[in-house]
Order: sequence, then structure tokens, then C-alpha cells
Amino acid sequence: MPSVRLWVPESDYDKDAVYCIAQKIVEYYECDLKIVCATKSGYIDAARKPGGLKKAVDIYLKSNDLVIFLIDADGIQSQAQRLKENNSLFKRIKELVNISGDKVKLILMVQELEAWLLVDCLGICCYFTKNPENRSKQEWIRFANGKQLGKTDSIAEAVPGGRNAKEHLEKLSQEILIKKNPNLKDKYRNLKEHQYIENQSPKIAESIEITNITIKRNDSLEEFALCLKKLADEEQVDADNGSIPVG
Repeated sequence: MPSVRLWVPESDYDKDAVYCIAQKIVEYYECDLKIVCATKSGYIDAARKPGGLKKAVDIYLKSNDLVIFLIDADGIQSQAQRLKENNSLFKRIKELVNISGDKVKLILMVQELEAWLLVDCLGICCYFTKNPENRSKQEWIRFANGKQLGKTDSIAEAVPGGRNAKEHLEKLSQEILIKKNPNLKDKYRNLKEHQYIENQSPKIAESIEITNITIKRNDSLEEFALCLKKLADEEQVDADNGSIPVG
């Protein structure tokens, strides 16, 4: 069974959410694929040592077929700025990918992990109402459809400081909470206390439904999904040709 090591170095909350989404992708495509994760602290430790990041990746590749780095992307201008910064996370990973061939990949989550969660507003409704059965209720289906963005990549800010996916998700969470409890509309402090915050992302990811439709709502999510599917498909082709055993 091929194995993929996911490395989400900016946040362990993001790491857990991406892992959950990856498992859903594997299940959706019926892939024979093992998903494992590296940690934020592991990246910090490796990055402190000269050549440490490359050594860490080489160690991972002894037991994994592919290492995928996933980091937030704020937009084209922000990416260009980060390339100019000698020690930026983006530049360091990009340089590592360039010397590692096709065994290491970088996927930019445009616009941030929250844009991946926003591919399924109905799932977000289920999370904030604490009721998964709302996925099949017309009242919530209509509400979610009215809030559902098209391509969530389009949330990406044109310049730093613009409105981003995290703010969209915060606002959506408030609207869901008000729909569930209209009294919160006049209790802004209570509403703020219960709106979306980053540490909720792994649990929200559990409520997100991965389908061909939701995958296509974000190009970087689709890139990630197809990357996982391609590795599993290639391994299966080799197995069918008698090159390798399956399992």
C-alpha cells in the first residue's frame, strides 16, 4: 500500500483538518492509500538545523512514497513577496521541492484552509447546529445553498489585509448561530464567543462532505485530491502489471 506523508507546518489544527479531509478523499475515491502526518514542532526542529529539513524529508521518504507540504496562500502578490524573503516558509519549501524531484510536492491552500472547509456550507451548518441530520432537512439545505460560494479560490485577497476565507467562515458561523437562535442577533458578545475559531477546523472537517462537486469548488483542494488519487492509481497499475504486490 502506498503511503503519503502530509506536512502542514503552520498549524497543528490545520494538520488535523487536512488529515481528516485526506481520509475522506481516500474513502471517496476508494483508494488503497495510507495517510500519515508530520507535525509543526517537527518542522521547527528540522528547520533549525543546517540541511535539517532535507534530512527530515529523506528520512520520511524511506517509509513513505510521497511527502506533500501544504501551506496557506494569501494571493499572488503575497506569494511573490514571500519569494523575496530569504528565509520565508514558502521559499524554503519551494527550494526543497525543486531539488527533490517528484517525491516531494507543495500545495498552496488558496485562500487558507478555511477555503477548503467552505466547499460544503451545509456541512458547516451541521457542525454549528450540532445536528448532522440537518444535512437532509430542506430548511437547512435552502439556507446553505443561499450561502454557498462558487469557486472558493475566488475569496483570495488581491492585496494583504483584504477579506479572506477565515472572515467568510466567521460570518457564516454567525449567520448559522442566529438562524438556530434568533436571540443571539442582539447579543453580539455571546455571538462572537461562539463563532468560528481556528481550533474548530478539525471538527468542522469531520462534517464536510467530499464529493466530485465539493472537490471542484476549490482548485487547490482538487489538486490535492487528484494528487492522492494519482499515486494510488499508479500503484494499482503497477500491481496489475505484476510489478509489485498489493498491500
